[in-house]
Amino acid sequence: MEPWESMTGVAAHMGVKYEGNDTDRHIIDSLQYAKSLEGSSKLYRIVAHYCIFGEVLKPRQSSELRCFSAPAEKGSFASELVILTALASQYPVFSDVYKSSLDWLISKIMGFLKDRMTGHNDVKELTETISKQAQASSELSMVLANGLVRANDNLSTLHERLLETLPALVEAAQPHLRTALVPVGKSCSQMVQFPELESPIVVTEADAMAIRSDEDLIVGKPDNYQVSRIHSLNLDSGACRLEVEGVLGLVSGKIDDITLKQPNNPYSAALNTHSSLRVRARPVYRNDELHRLFITESE
Repeated sequence: MEPWESMTGVAAHMGVKYEGNDTDRHIIDSLQYAKSLEGSSKLYRIVAHYCIFGEVLKPRQSSELRCFSAPAEKGSFASELVILTALASQYPVFSDVYKSSLDWLISKIMGFLKDRMTGHNDVKELTETISKQAQASSELSMVLANGLVRANDNLSTLHERLLETLPALVEAAQPHLRTALVPVGKSCSQMVQFPELESPIVVTEADAMAIRSDEDLIVGKPDNYQVSRIHSLNLDSGACRLEVEGVLGLVSGKIDDITLKQPNNPYSAALNTHSSLRVRARPVYRNDELHRLFITESE
């Protein structure tokens, strides 16, 4: 069998890993997995087309790019998605020398999409990151010149170009990212895109909640919280209702800590004794108020 890496027309590739929950037992819900692969493939194709041709695919618009799944490693359902094109011999940017730069650029754009849909939107930072890398990489400069910039190696218009086109890309990509995240919070606790790169994209359950919501939710950074009392707790799902110090009213929570399944764990003990508990959690805000806590550990 011909290795996919050596196939003619391979323009880029992205790994997708699923971690936590059922996947710790090396299984995953097959329907959720199938939907996730469909969403990831459509998302990856849209972003790759954007990076290569400098335009956002419209609904039902055809593209020369096609997304395929490479064989998973034995004993693993982690996926390797591959972009193939028939233009490989006609378009210089598809040369092997540009593949790593194109992978890097696609990962940065996809990382921005995740940040934008979780309440963060720093186009200036994205521009500076891409520009700095392009100044150090002639390969990336060539990729940009043929796609997003289309002005030889001139990066002066990159910021304006991103400001102009990213809103449409976010709108086109959001439904596919939502579909890609179907298993997150169910069969897995997080999904990792581009795990092979130095800065992979990690989408946690908190991120998935914000991305799937029609409300404007903002995902904060992990922090320490003092839980005054746990009012209810589901040992199977980890769902809970919490009284949090400094927050008015009860807060919904989700405990994703392996110790929850153990006898005499600190969460059950705090529930039974009405005692306080210090936890590490990732917050989700709605209208500047704490909406939900995703707890990963207790102190």
